[in-house]
Amino acid sequence: MFTSTGSSGLYKAPLSKSLLLVPSALSLLLALLLPHCQKLFVYDLHAVKNDFQIWRLICGRIICLDLKDTFCSSLLIYNFRIFERRYGSRKFASFLLGSWVLSALFDFLLIEAMQYFFGITAASNLPSGFLAPVFALFVPFYCSIPRVQVAQILGPLSITNKTLIYILGLQLFTSGSYIWIVAISGLVARLMEMGFSRGDALEALRASNNDLNVATNFLLQH
Repeated sequence: MFTSTGSSGLYKAPLSKSLLLVPSALSLLLALLLPHCQKLFVYDLHAVKNDFQIWRLICGRIICLDLKDTFCSSLLIYNFRIFERRYGSRKFASFLLGSWVLSALFDFLLIEAMQYFFGITAASNLPSGFLAPVFALFVPFYCSIPRVQVAQILGPLSITNKTLIYILGLQLFTSGSYIWIVAISGLVARLMEMGFSRGDALEALRASNNDLNVATNFLLQH
């Protein structure tokens, strides 16, 4: 759709197709026909921690309750389908599952760290949906998809085949007050899957002011 990363459509990408159709359809169903059921899909860490509602770690991290997040994440999944074609559906599913599980742990750690070190009590309700693995896919997108200039504006500034994807990611990143927690959890989970320690990944993100490009370069060079 936005990038020249392969043939159009969802050819040889059955998992991406499922992630596009099923969560999007359920999100629309909850928003339009079953709004009274949305409370079952709230990603409430307070309920998980204090009331032992462990099932929220699953229900609250699959379906977006915000239709804006549904739209943005669906567009990103469509564009990231290239990785399923490149690595195969099984390996791609393993990557998504690993990022999804690890990021849930980092959500807890980030909220607890904010409260312990800075005295900031973040909202216990984080944005719902399959968001952390989507943000995690920005790491291989940055590292392995070549940048091709499409147009040049204002002298040194140029538009590449990856520019609109980054803009779309920024739109998703800024769509809610605490979505940055989910985003950082996804990025850290992916960096750890690449072999970097959690401490190194967090330090790189902190040193780069949460800039993924700078953080990735920092980790690869040290």
